[in-house]
Amino acid sequence: MKKIISAVIVLHFAYSHAQITLTKDLSFGNNGTVQLGTTDISSYHLSDYNAPTFQDDKLFVNQPIYDVSGSLVGRKFYRLNHNGSLDATFGTNGEFTVSTTNYNSNSFYADTNKFYLDSGEKYFSNGLQDTGFGNVNTPLANNDLSHYKIVLPDGKIIARNPQNIKKYLSTGAPDTTYGNNGVVALDPSLEFTLDNPGGLKYFDQNFLYEVVLDVDNLPTYIRKINITTGNLDLSYGQNGNSYFYGTLAPPIYSLGSSYMPQSNALFIHNTDSNTMSGVVATGQLTRTNAAGILDTSFGVSGVINYPSFHTFNGDDYIVTVNDPTLYENYIFILFFSFDNATGDQKFELMSYDYSGNPITINNNLHYIFQVFYNTNSFYKNLVLKVKDNYLYAFVENEISRYIISNATLSTSENKETKESLQFINPFQNELNFNSKEKIKSIEIYDETGRLVLEGKNSTLDTSALKRGIYMIKITTQSNKVVSKKGIKN
Repeated sequence: MKKIISAVIVLHFAYSHAQITLTKDLSFGNNGTVQLGTTDISSYHLSDYNAPTFQDDKLFVNQPIYDVSGSLVGRKFYRLNHNGSLDATFGTNGEFTVSTTNYNSNSFYADTNKFYLDSGEKYFSNGLQDTGFGNVNTPLANNDLSHYKIVLPDGKIIARNPQNIKKYLSTGAPDTTYGNNGVVALDPSLEFTLDNPGGLKYFDQNFLYEVVLDVDNLPTYIRKINITTGNLDLSYGQNGNSYFYGTLAPPIYSLGSSYMPQSNALFIHNTDSNTMSGVVATGQLTRTNAAGILDTSFGVSGVINYPSFHTFNGDDYIVTVNDPTLYENYIFILFFSFDNATGDQKFELMSYDYSGNPITINNNLHYIFQVFYNTNSFYKNLVLKVKDNYLYAFVENEISRYIISNATLSTSENKETKESLQFINPFQNELNFNSKEKIKSIEIYDETGRLVLEGKNSTLDTSALKRGIYMIKITTQSNKVVSKKGIKN
């Protein structure tokens, strides 16, 4: 049997048609790929660990820099335009370097004007450090005591420490109106220890949602923490804890959980029993609702089973371990295979809809997404991110982009409606509707609900629309109203 090293990613796409097409976006970088720096000891860190961040249509990433002995000597930050070129308005020609030996120097927040480092510094997009931000002697700069840091919707900063929560103003100074001079003690049961780790999955102005990893084969769960009081929200799940495992027999291992951005505190979870039956092991997808209860309307009686270990075309694949990447209502799962004899590594995608039906990708239920030949046993880590209708793949120092396309987008229409009105999606400067019934009117709304375009013919000039997601409302001659989501490239 071939040796397998793995890591999992689950993705969501919102299409009602059972066929997804992934096409390399040749307008991005050099034939669909951007290479940052060189492939060396630093390059594998261009990954989810460094939290690639989208800022409108720009991409913010960073890489650590090591000397020849393997010691960290700095970190390089980049910002890319939509076409993959370096953004000349950021730093020096799109990049700049921070000299540091602090391994906790990743960015925990970035927007178009500034970004913060876990080590407590703030930088402007022109590359200059904000020397008036906080104080190097404040706990904000002491990352060894901090479990994680976030920026709340109101701009204030939260540091979730092992035994307390600290809040800071946007200036970096403690928020003395919060708790006791900026500090709220956590309930002892929420203290962060090696036996009680909690990874942040979502937050809003008032609550933190943490996934507690399995320890000694205990079931994993999400806990909801009240930022103001430092206590569990006992109305969530079972006394503040939401257990999301389905029907798998223990031991159960968490492969990742993610918040659904279009929902109200809904989460998709991926778990694995790690018990093989023949050559197949069982993985399971579940979903919890805003109340922290397992959603039985998801899949079949609340679960979607898939083969977390399987053989395809002679190669052994195993599901990889990472947080799911979510995009509307389709789930894509990433698998990994490694061949000891050749050093070849392959990444495979499989997909399911929310009802548990398998979805084909480029006409394949088992779609070989990327292949790396003769890697000399240096295992590559593949990270996937979704932005609008684009799938970004991060591997070592390379970023590739794919266009996610489908003939029709819909989440609730019946088969007759789908077949009676179609258009090419994503679209560019023109929309052509193929309808069995004469069209009376067309209205296009942006993501804020604002009417941006209307017409009365089956062909509509969309050249004035910006790239993005739109809701298209079509009214037929018989006054039947059909709403579809469309993506402008």
